[in-house]
Amino acid sequence: MIGNTLAVYALIQARRGTETSSPERAAVRGPSSPGPSSPSRTDPGRTDPGQGRLLDQAIDLLTERLVAYGISRERAEQQTYRLLETVFAPGNTLEEIEALLTALLATPPAAPLPEPRLGGRSRSWMLPPWLWFYLIACLPVGVPGLIGDWIRQATDYWGLMTDSSVGVARTAGIVLGVASITQLFPVLVLLGAMASLLLPASRGRRVERRHDLRVSDNPVIGEIAAFVRRQDPSIAIRFSESSRMLARVYPVGWRKARIAVFLPLTVLWRADREAAEAVLLHEIAHRRQRDQHVVGLASPFTWLVRVWGPIFVLAGLLPITLYATFGGVAGRLLIGQLLVLAVAVPRMLLMPVMALWLAELSADRLAVRERGADVLIRALDRERALPRGRLRRAGGLLTHPPLGLRRKVAEGRFHGLTGLAVAWPATLVVRLVLVSAVALPAFMLIGEDAGAAIAHVFQSIADGLAFDRLILAGSTVLLVVWPWIVRTRHDDRRNAQFIPYALAAVLPLALYSASFLGNVPTG
Repeated sequence: MIGNTLAVYALIQARRGTETSSPERAAVRGPSSPGPSSPSRTDPGRTDPGQGRLLDQAIDLLTERLVAYGISRERAEQQTYRLLETVFAPGNTLEEIEALLTALLATPPAAPLPEPRLGGRSRSWMLPPWLWFYLIACLPVGVPGLIGDWIRQATDYWGLMTDSSVGVARTAGIVLGVASITQLFPVLVLLGAMASLLLPASRGRRVERRHDLRVSDNPVIGEIAAFVRRQDPSIAIRFSESSRMLARVYPVGWRKARIAVFLPLTVLWRADREAAEAVLLHEIAHRRQRDQHVVGLASPFTWLVRVWGPIFVLAGLLPITLYATFGGVAGRLLIGQLLVLAVAVPRMLLMPVMALWLAELSADRLAVRERGADVLIRALDRERALPRGRLRRAGGLLTHPPLGLRRKVAEGRFHGLTGLAVAWPATLVVRLVLVSAVALPAFMLIGEDAGAAIAHVFQSIADGLAFDRLILAGSTVLLVVWPWIVRTRHDDRRNAQFIPYALAAVLPLALYSASFLGNVPTG
């Protein structure tokens, strides 16, 4: 047995080396090993070239088939080696060994070979990376201005508290000062995103402890892991018996990620494998978009986005509402401030929420391309059936689009790719609409007449456009160049996606041009 093992090992090593002549491919054997220990029936010191080629073919074929079914190359080579040990077992004659190798070469796969890895295909399913655009462009640009505005407000409120001789005015200053602090929450959101990026390994360990994620020898988990490995070898699988989710991606390093598979997905894998694969493809798409560093399990960024609204209501809106309701001296003025603050949360949340929604819809597009819209809809229906409380579902809407919206987008409604391309620039327009809709009554409540209030509203819009100028320019450029980044060179319809992005780019370009109108001198 030792001699046969050495013989197989020698043949494999000879195959991996440079091409050598037949005399140099001598078999190594033990003193008493029969059969394959004599490599040639005519010359005991040399290997039959035909048998050597047959062995090479068997090694190549077996290894590649195992790799195609999701087994790592190193593991595939080990399994091939073990199988050949059986073929060269003591007692097998050379004729039997040759027959076994020939049968291995001639046997078709038990099932059709899986599809190629996604990495070799077009990335045209990917939407522009608005989530990263928001983190890189919007927050660094917006946060300094936000801090500057808050410092000016805090200075006014501090003066109201210290310089006013009226006690109720001091109270109003305190209420406004506390409420204004909550407007700095975007800074915490940025810090949360930075924490996700800088400590991926620590976050991964925390996720696995919290959800009791572990390696499993369950055959279903093995099949799931093989499927995921075929698409992206950098993703590993961990299993949890929790029933709250299907699957979620999370980082464990700069270039590695894992997918947490929960018990409902293993049930779905047996009941509707295509739907389960669509769920996994959605998570794989997040990995391809590098979203796992920002979203996914235990993400500080998504947690801060979810809690921002409730904290703002409790610390900002509620004190002002109570003060105005109980007839404070500055109640009329605070009602105007209340209107401004009431719209601050949706105005500030619009961009991160839309960026998160578009990241999810982009991941859905990969699942639709690979498995079809009907399959994804079946997976969404299964996700809808998971046990969740109302508060959890409501908070989830800040990071995931409503399931009904995802179904309609998967079916191609909302004008397909054009609607998805226009979604981000439309968000910029909605922000301006919110500012103008609230600014007019707010200015009138502080004593301005209608004409002055309208003038102030237009000035606020001009200032907002000027402040967003870099964001508008960056959005325009990204929409224009994105089709060139993800286009398919050999696709006859490769120009079809240029039109939606070109139409979407018109909107931020128009807003960018309008941002200069406020600087044009009049009359």
